[in-house]
Amino acid sequence: MQDEADDPPSAVPPPPEEALESGGGGRRTVFVALGAAAGLAGLTAGCATPPLSAAANPSVPGAPAPRGRLEGQSVLVTGAARGIGRAVCLAAAREGADVLGFDIAGPASRHVGNAPATPADLAETGRLVQSLGRRFLAVQGDVRSRPALARAVDQAVGAFGKLDGVVANAGIMVPDGLAEVSDEGWRDVVDINLTGTANTFRAAIPAMSARRRGRMVAIASVLGRMGAPIAPQYNASKWGVIGLVKSAAMELGGRGIAVNAVSPTGVNTTLLRNPRQYAAVTPRFVPGRVPEAVAATASRNLHPLGVPWVEPEDVASVVVFLLSDEARYVSGASFDVTAGLGAIYTA
Repeated sequence: MQDEADDPPSAVPPPPEEALESGGGGRRTVFVALGAAAGLAGLTAGCATPPLSAAANPSVPGAPAPRGRLEGQSVLVTGAARGIGRAVCLAAAREGADVLGFDIAGPASRHVGNAPATPADLAETGRLVQSLGRRFLAVQGDVRSRPALARAVDQAVGAFGKLDGVVANAGIMVPDGLAEVSDEGWRDVVDINLTGTANTFRAAIPAMSARRRGRMVAIASVLGRMGAPIAPQYNASKWGVIGLVKSAAMELGGRGIAVNAVSPTGVNTTLLRNPRQYAAVTPRFVPGRVPEAVAATASRNLHPLGVPWVEPEDVASVVVFLLSDEARYVSGASFDVTAGLGAIYTA
Protein backbone atom coordinates (compact mmCIF):
# COMPACT_ATOMS: atom_id res chain seq x y z
CA MET A 1 0.00 0.00 0.00
CA GLN A 2 2.72 2.46 0.86
CA ASP A 3 4.64 1.53 -2.24
CA GLU A 4 1.59 2.45 -4.27
CA ALA A 5 1.37 5.82 -2.56
CA ASP A 6 5.08 6.54 -2.61
CA ASP A 7 5.99 5.65 -6.19
CA PRO A 8 5.58 8.55 -8.62
CA PRO A 9 2.18 7.79 -10.18
CA SER A 10 2.42 7.37 -13.92
CA ALA A 11 -1.13 8.72 -14.26
CA VAL A 12 -0.17 12.07 -12.76
CA PRO A 13 1.28 14.37 -15.42
CA PRO A 14 3.79 17.09 -14.62
CA PRO A 15 1.95 20.20 -13.43
CA PRO A 16 1.36 22.79 -16.14
CA GLU A 17 3.69 25.75 -15.79
CA GLU A 18 0.88 28.29 -16.09
CA ALA A 19 -0.96 26.78 -13.11
CA LEU A 20 2.16 26.77 -11.00
CA GLU A 21 3.17 30.29 -11.89
CA SER A 22 -0.18 31.98 -11.24
CA GLY A 23 -0.40 34.81 -8.74
CA GLY A 24 3.11 36.20 -9.24
CA GLY A 25 4.62 33.87 -6.65
CA GLY A 26 6.05 31.45 -9.18
CA ARG A 27 6.65 27.74 -8.84
CA ARG A 28 8.29 27.95 -5.43
CA THR A 29 5.47 29.99 -3.91
CA VAL A 30 2.75 27.57 -4.91
CA PHE A 31 4.72 24.58 -3.72
CA VAL A 32 5.28 26.19 -0.34
CA ALA A 33 1.66 27.29 -0.01
CA LEU A 34 0.30 23.91 -0.96
CA GLY A 35 2.83 21.97 1.01
CA ALA A 36 3.19 23.99 4.15
CA ALA A 37 -0.55 24.28 4.47
CA ALA A 38 -1.54 20.80 3.45
CA GLY A 39 0.32 19.56 0.50
CA LEU A 40 1.28 18.24 3.92
CA ALA A 41 -2.23 16.91 4.02
CA GLY A 42 -1.20 14.18 1.64
CA LEU A 43 -3.11 14.96 -1.52
CA THR A 44 -2.70 11.98 -3.81
CA ALA A 45 -4.28 12.21 -7.18
CA GLY A 46 -3.67 9.85 -10.03
CA CYS A 47 -3.24 6.72 -7.93
CA ALA A 48 -5.62 4.26 -6.34
CA THR A 49 -6.89 5.35 -2.94
CA PRO A 50 -4.81 3.58 -0.29
CA PRO A 51 -6.28 2.50 3.04
CA LEU A 52 -5.96 4.90 5.95
CA SER A 53 -3.62 2.63 7.88
CA ALA A 54 -1.66 -0.56 7.46
CA ALA A 55 -1.40 -1.05 11.21
CA ALA A 56 -3.06 -4.46 11.23
CA ASN A 57 -0.61 -5.87 8.70
CA PRO A 58 2.11 -8.20 10.02
CA SER A 59 4.76 -6.12 8.27
CA VAL A 60 4.16 -2.45 9.01
CA PRO A 61 5.62 0.25 6.75
CA GLY A 62 8.47 2.04 8.44
CA ALA A 63 8.36 -0.09 11.58
CA PRO A 64 11.34 -2.10 12.85
CA ALA A 65 10.92 -5.72 13.82
CA PRO A 66 9.58 -6.07 17.39
CA ARG A 67 12.32 -6.42 20.01
CA GLY A 68 10.33 -6.38 23.24
CA ARG A 69 11.43 -2.84 24.05
CA LEU A 70 8.28 -2.22 26.13
CA GLU A 71 7.97 -5.68 27.66
CA GLY A 72 6.05 -5.57 30.92
CA GLN A 73 5.14 -1.91 30.57
CA SER A 74 1.77 -0.17 30.33
CA VAL A 75 0.89 2.81 28.18
CA LEU A 76 -2.07 5.19 27.99
CA VAL A 77 -2.79 6.55 24.51
CA THR A 78 -5.33 9.29 23.75
CA GLY A 79 -7.08 9.45 20.41
CA ALA A 80 -6.67 5.68 20.27
CA ALA A 81 -9.62 4.78 18.06
CA ARG A 82 -7.85 5.19 14.73
CA GLY A 83 -5.03 6.89 12.84
CA ILE A 84 -1.82 7.66 14.70
CA GLY A 85 -3.40 6.67 18.02
CA ARG A 86 -4.29 3.19 16.83
CA ALA A 87 -0.87 2.77 15.24
CA VAL A 88 0.80 3.73 18.54
CA CYS A 89 -1.38 1.27 20.47
CA LEU A 90 -0.39 -1.55 18.13
CA ALA A 91 3.28 -0.62 17.98
CA ALA A 92 3.42 -0.53 21.78
CA ALA A 93 1.64 -3.89 21.99
CA ARG A 94 4.07 -5.43 19.50
CA GLU A 95 6.88 -4.34 21.80
CA GLY A 96 5.23 -5.99 24.81
CA ALA A 97 3.12 -3.25 26.42
CA ASP A 98 -0.42 -3.40 27.76
CA VAL A 99 -2.48 -0.47 26.56
CA LEU A 100 -5.28 1.77 27.78
CA GLY A 101 -6.91 3.39 24.76
CA PHE A 102 -8.69 6.67 25.55
CA ASP A 103 -10.91 8.29 22.93
CA ILE A 104 -14.04 10.41 22.76
CA ALA A 105 -15.24 7.98 20.06
CA GLY A 106 -17.81 10.51 18.94
CA PRO A 107 -18.14 14.12 17.75
CA ALA A 108 -15.49 16.40 19.23
CA SER A 109 -16.32 19.57 17.30
CA ARG A 110 -18.93 20.51 14.71
CA HIS A 111 -16.34 22.56 12.85
CA VAL A 112 -13.96 19.81 11.73
CA GLY A 113 -13.92 18.53 8.17
CA ASN A 114 -13.75 14.79 8.87
CA ALA A 115 -16.20 12.29 10.33
CA PRO A 116 -15.62 11.44 14.01
CA ALA A 117 -14.27 8.19 15.36
CA THR A 118 -16.83 5.75 16.74
CA PRO A 119 -17.04 3.25 19.59
CA ALA A 120 -16.64 0.55 16.94
CA ASP A 121 -13.31 2.11 15.90
CA LEU A 122 -12.10 2.03 19.50
CA ALA A 123 -13.26 -1.55 19.88
CA GLU A 124 -11.35 -2.50 16.72
CA THR A 125 -8.17 -1.00 18.15
CA GLY A 126 -8.72 -3.18 21.22
CA ARG A 127 -9.30 -6.27 19.11
CA LEU A 128 -6.07 -5.69 17.21
CA VAL A 129 -4.06 -5.12 20.40
CA GLN A 130 -5.48 -8.28 21.96
CA SER A 131 -4.68 -10.24 18.81
CA LEU A 132 -1.04 -9.44 19.59
CA GLY A 133 -1.39 -11.10 22.99
CA ARG A 134 -1.51 -7.92 25.06
CA ARG A 135 -4.20 -6.52 27.34
CA PHE A 136 -6.30 -3.56 26.22
CA LEU A 137 -8.61 -1.36 28.26
CA ALA A 138 -10.95 0.92 26.28
CA VAL A 139 -12.09 4.15 27.92
CA GLN A 140 -14.39 6.65 26.27
CA GLY A 141 -13.72 10.19 27.41
CA ASP A 142 -12.87 13.73 26.38
CA VAL A 143 -9.32 15.05 26.82
CA ARG A 144 -10.82 18.43 27.67
CA SER A 145 -11.78 16.87 31.01
CA ARG A 146 -8.82 16.41 33.35
CA PRO A 147 -10.94 14.43 35.83
CA ALA A 148 -11.81 11.97 33.07
CA LEU A 149 -8.13 11.49 32.31
CA ALA A 150 -7.29 11.15 36.00
CA ARG A 151 -9.88 8.37 36.25
CA ALA A 152 -8.36 6.71 33.19
CA VAL A 153 -4.92 6.78 34.80
CA ASP A 154 -6.40 5.18 37.92
CA GLN A 155 -7.99 2.51 35.73
CA ALA A 156 -4.68 1.80 34.01
CA VAL A 157 -2.86 1.49 37.32
CA GLY A 158 -5.63 -0.72 38.68
CA ALA A 159 -5.66 -3.00 35.64
CA PHE A 160 -1.94 -3.12 34.86
CA GLY A 161 -0.35 -2.35 38.24
CA LYS A 162 1.45 0.81 37.06
CA LEU A 163 1.64 3.37 34.30
CA ASP A 164 4.91 3.66 32.43
CA GLY A 165 4.01 5.95 29.54
CA VAL A 166 1.39 8.30 28.18
CA VAL A 167 0.99 9.41 24.58
CA ALA A 168 -1.03 12.60 24.12
CA ASN A 169 -2.20 12.10 20.57
CA ALA A 170 -5.83 13.28 20.50
CA GLY A 171 -6.24 16.25 18.19
CA ILE A 172 -8.47 17.93 15.64
CA MET A 173 -8.09 20.41 12.80
CA VAL A 174 -10.63 23.09 11.89
CA PRO A 175 -9.55 24.11 8.36
CA ASP A 176 -10.56 27.79 8.57
CA GLY A 177 -8.36 30.84 8.28
CA LEU A 178 -7.94 33.46 10.97
CA ALA A 179 -10.54 35.79 9.43
CA GLU A 180 -13.30 33.19 9.18
CA VAL A 181 -12.79 30.75 12.07
CA SER A 182 -15.58 30.93 14.64
CA ASP A 183 -14.89 31.54 18.32
CA GLU A 184 -16.14 28.03 19.04
CA GLY A 185 -13.95 26.50 16.33
CA TRP A 186 -10.89 28.28 17.72
CA ARG A 187 -11.62 27.11 21.26
CA ASP A 188 -12.29 23.52 20.19
CA VAL A 189 -8.88 23.22 18.54
CA VAL A 190 -6.89 24.83 21.35
CA ASP A 191 -8.84 23.04 24.08
CA ILE A 192 -8.37 19.59 22.53
CA ASN A 193 -4.90 19.88 21.01
CA LEU A 194 -3.11 21.94 23.65
CA THR A 195 -5.14 21.81 26.85
CA GLY A 196 -5.92 18.14 26.18
CA THR A 197 -2.19 17.41 26.02
CA ALA A 198 -1.60 19.30 29.27
CA ASN A 199 -4.50 17.43 30.90
CA THR A 200 -3.01 14.10 29.82
CA PHE A 201 0.38 14.97 31.27
CA ARG A 202 -1.07 16.41 34.48
CA ALA A 203 -3.22 13.34 35.07
CA ALA A 204 -0.19 11.05 34.79
CA ILE A 205 2.19 13.02 37.02
CA PRO A 206 1.13 11.50 40.37
CA ALA A 207 1.37 7.87 39.23
CA MET A 208 4.72 8.43 37.53
CA SER A 209 6.16 10.56 40.33
CA ALA A 210 5.36 7.84 42.88
CA ARG A 211 7.63 5.44 40.98
CA ARG A 212 10.11 8.15 39.90
CA ARG A 213 9.84 6.86 36.37
CA GLY A 214 7.75 7.78 33.38
CA ARG A 215 7.68 8.66 29.70
CA MET A 216 5.41 11.33 28.24
CA VAL A 217 5.10 11.82 24.48
CA ALA A 218 2.99 14.42 22.70
CA ILE A 219 2.09 14.35 19.02
CA ALA A 220 2.87 17.84 17.76
CA SER A 221 3.25 18.72 14.06
CA VAL A 222 5.57 20.16 11.47
CA LEU A 223 3.09 23.05 11.65
CA GLY A 224 4.23 23.57 15.23
CA ARG A 225 7.61 24.63 13.88
CA MET A 226 6.70 26.69 10.81
CA GLY A 227 4.00 29.03 9.60
CA ALA A 228 1.31 28.19 7.06
CA PRO A 229 -1.49 30.17 5.42
CA ILE A 230 -4.24 27.91 6.81
CA ALA A 231 -5.73 26.91 10.17
CA PRO A 232 -3.71 29.19 12.49
CA GLN A 233 -5.58 27.77 15.48
CA TYR A 234 -4.12 24.34 14.65
CA ASN A 235 -0.64 25.73 14.10
CA ALA A 236 -0.77 27.77 17.31
CA SER A 237 -1.92 24.76 19.31
CA LYS A 238 0.95 22.65 18.01
CA TRP A 239 3.53 25.38 18.66
CA GLY A 240 2.07 25.41 22.15
CA VAL A 241 2.43 21.65 22.50
CA ILE A 242 6.14 21.86 21.77
CA GLY A 243 6.54 24.68 24.29
CA LEU A 244 4.63 22.64 26.86
CA VAL A 245 6.86 19.63 26.24
CA LYS A 246 10.03 21.63 26.77
CA SER A 247 8.74 23.24 29.96
CA ALA A 248 7.42 19.95 31.34
CA ALA A 249 10.74 18.24 30.62
CA MET A 250 12.52 20.88 32.71
CA GLU A 251 10.01 20.63 35.54
CA LEU A 252 9.52 16.87 35.69
CA GLY A 253 13.05 15.61 35.06
CA GLY A 254 13.77 15.59 38.78
CA ARG A 255 10.90 13.14 39.22
CA GLY A 256 12.38 10.71 36.70
CA ILE A 257 9.90 11.67 33.97
CA ALA A 258 11.08 12.27 30.39
CA VAL A 259 8.89 14.39 28.11
CA ASN A 260 9.20 14.61 24.34
CA ALA A 261 7.25 15.45 21.20
CA VAL A 262 6.97 13.90 17.75
CA SER A 263 6.31 16.36 14.93
CA PRO A 264 5.08 14.71 11.74
CA THR A 265 4.34 16.15 8.35
CA GLY A 266 0.98 15.24 6.83
CA VAL A 267 -0.09 11.75 7.88
CA ASN A 268 -2.38 9.34 6.06
CA THR A 269 -5.39 9.81 8.36
CA THR A 270 -8.96 11.04 8.05
CA LEU A 271 -7.97 14.32 9.72
CA LEU A 272 -6.19 15.30 6.52
CA ARG A 273 -7.80 13.13 3.88
CA ASN A 274 -11.21 14.73 3.55
CA PRO A 275 -12.84 17.04 0.97
CA ARG A 276 -13.08 20.06 3.26
CA GLN A 277 -9.40 19.88 4.01
CA TYR A 278 -8.54 19.64 0.32
CA ALA A 279 -10.70 22.68 -0.46
CA ALA A 280 -9.18 24.70 2.37
CA VAL A 281 -5.61 24.28 1.20
CA THR A 282 -6.12 25.51 -2.34
CA PRO A 283 -3.96 28.65 -2.52
CA ARG A 284 -6.21 31.69 -2.62
CA PHE A 285 -4.02 33.41 -5.19
CA VAL A 286 -4.52 30.60 -7.73
CA PRO A 287 -7.74 31.12 -9.70
CA GLY A 288 -10.17 28.25 -9.20
CA ARG A 289 -9.40 24.92 -7.63
CA VAL A 290 -5.93 23.54 -8.26
CA PRO A 291 -6.22 20.23 -10.15
CA GLU A 292 -5.45 17.25 -7.95
CA ALA A 293 -2.54 16.31 -10.20
CA VAL A 294 -0.92 19.67 -9.49
CA ALA A 295 -1.58 19.37 -5.77
CA ALA A 296 -0.14 15.86 -5.64
CA THR A 297 2.97 16.88 -7.53
CA ALA A 298 3.43 19.94 -5.33
CA SER A 299 3.14 17.84 -2.20
CA ARG A 300 5.63 15.27 -3.44
CA ASN A 301 8.06 17.95 -4.55
CA LEU A 302 7.83 19.63 -1.17
CA HIS A 303 9.19 16.56 0.63
CA PRO A 304 12.82 15.76 -0.16
CA LEU A 305 12.03 12.04 0.14
CA GLY A 306 9.39 12.42 -2.56
CA VAL A 307 6.26 11.23 -0.73
CA PRO A 308 2.96 13.06 -0.37
CA TRP A 309 2.50 11.92 3.23
CA VAL A 310 3.84 9.54 5.86
CA GLU A 311 1.99 6.63 7.44
CA PRO A 312 0.69 6.50 11.03
CA GLU A 313 3.08 3.61 11.61
CA ASP A 314 6.07 5.82 10.72
CA VAL A 315 5.08 8.13 13.57
CA ALA A 316 4.36 5.24 15.95
CA SER A 317 7.87 3.85 15.47
CA VAL A 318 9.40 7.04 16.83
CA VAL A 319 6.91 7.13 19.71
CA VAL A 320 7.92 3.60 20.73
CA PHE A 321 11.57 4.62 20.77
CA LEU A 322 10.76 7.55 23.07
CA LEU A 323 8.76 5.28 25.39
CA SER A 324 11.60 2.78 25.61
CA ASP A 325 14.73 2.66 27.74
CA GLU A 326 16.74 3.29 24.58
CA ALA A 327 15.68 6.92 25.01
CA ARG A 328 16.26 7.08 28.77
CA TYR A 329 18.25 10.32 28.52
CA VAL A 330 16.20 11.91 25.76
CA SER A 331 13.90 14.63 27.12
CA GLY A 332 12.67 18.03 26.02
CA ALA A 333 13.11 17.18 22.34
CA SER A 334 10.87 17.27 19.27
CA PHE A 335 11.51 14.50 16.75
CA ASP A 336 10.60 15.17 13.12
CA VAL A 337 8.89 12.61 10.92
CA THR A 338 8.67 14.91 7.93
CA ALA A 339 10.11 13.04 4.93
CA GLY A 340 12.85 15.69 4.93
CA LEU A 341 10.61 18.77 5.10
CA GLY A 342 12.01 19.71 8.52
CA ALA A 343 15.28 20.61 6.79
CA ILE A 344 13.76 24.00 5.98
CA TYR A 345 13.83 25.06 9.64
CA THR A 346 16.40 27.75 10.34
CA ALA A 347 17.44 26.12 13.63
